Amino acid sequence: MKPIASDRGIIVGVTGGIACGKSTVSELLSKKGAIPINSDAIGHQMLKRGSPVMGALLEAFGVDILDESGDVSRQKLGAIVFNDKAARERLNAIMHPPIVEKSRSEANRLVTEDANCVVLIDAPLLIEANSQDTVDVIVVVTASTQTQLQRLSERAIAQNRPPNQAEDQARIDSEIKLSEKVKNADFVI
Repeated sequence: MKPIASDRGIIVGVTGGIACGKSTVSELLSKKGAIPINSDAIGHQMLKRGSPVMGALLEAFGVDILDESGDVSRQKLGAIVFNDKAARERLNAIMHPPIVEKSRSEANRLVTEDANCVVLIDAPLLIEANSQDTVDVIVVVTASTQTQLQRLSERAIAQNRPPNQAEDQARIDSEIKLSEKVKNADFVI
């Protein structure tokens, strides 16, 4: 844990693997007064028609990634990147910088305005984006692979999609190992 200035609030980065419970941890901490910033939500906004990264996404992946409304389909894009490391790296190079910048900017504004606040950046790819320096404290949320697969299956059913264990396993495998994330942690849940 790096030294924290006493004249500003604290920025906590909550990270971990897919379906490990990051959002649940962030939600519980926000109920205790922490201010959440959801990096996934910022990323989802960037997939909307007219976003600043749309041109780069279309250039990298083509128009087949669009849905009927002209937004980027997360399912279509995911089908490309979770099985292709080079494509995933292209996507991350396009998406990470603006997501990190927006999260960092908002968090810094909040902690500067209120020296007593705790800001949570829910950032699944905090370590992959090499953004550890943007937070004061890193919390890594872990779960067993079996728990991750079960939660992904439940998530698919809740979204009226058929579960696909092979695709879910590919998503888990596409991330850096939880043991690597834990090496960067100040706290592990």
